[in-house]
Amino acid sequence: MRYDSDHERLMDIILRETDRLSTLVNDFLFFARPPAGKPELINLKDAIEDITAMLEKDATQEKQYRLTKEKVADVWVVMDPTHLRQVLWNLLLNAVQAIEDGGHVEVTVNEIRQKKVSIQISDNGCGIPGEVVQTIFDPFYTTKPEGTGLGLSIVHRILEAYSSRLDVTTLPDSGTTVSFALQK
Repeated sequence: MRYDSDHERLMDIILRETDRLSTLVNDFLFFARPPAGKPELINLKDAIEDITAMLEKDATQEKQYRLTKEKVADVWVVMDPTHLRQVLWNLLLNAVQAIEDGGHVEVTVNEIRQKKVSIQISDNGCGIPGEVVQTIFDPFYTTKPEGTGLGLSIVHRILEAYSSRLDVTTLPDSGTTVSFALQK
């Protein structure tokens, strides 16, 4: 069989679209029926370090940006590790996708009250227009050409299961901060 560059290009497209569809189906299934969590004590600092390291090595993110972690001490929270990874990954990925080359993403952890920890993820990206903020948790709503519109819906569902919620503060052309609280 002889080499045909058109066949190689088509195969690359098929593989890329297969990956995209697989992601969509998995996200949809996770949204439709999130797996029951098995809450356990998790070192939040370690979880943040693991997720940010994965994000920094993510080959799909080709832009240059600065990621800082402020006040992330050895704090333990009660949550299913898979759920925590999913929440952090989706929120950090959204922040990175919102910034331009050379932008900045910051993760901040603060202890609030005796039994809670607040996690904030901030970016200096484009912000979210006021008319869009009301729809960001709606399934399949997205402003991204490659997005499924399920990331924030999944985050919202997961956090509800832990009696938490996602607070969003945004200014057009100045960035967005998302925050949520977890039990210690």
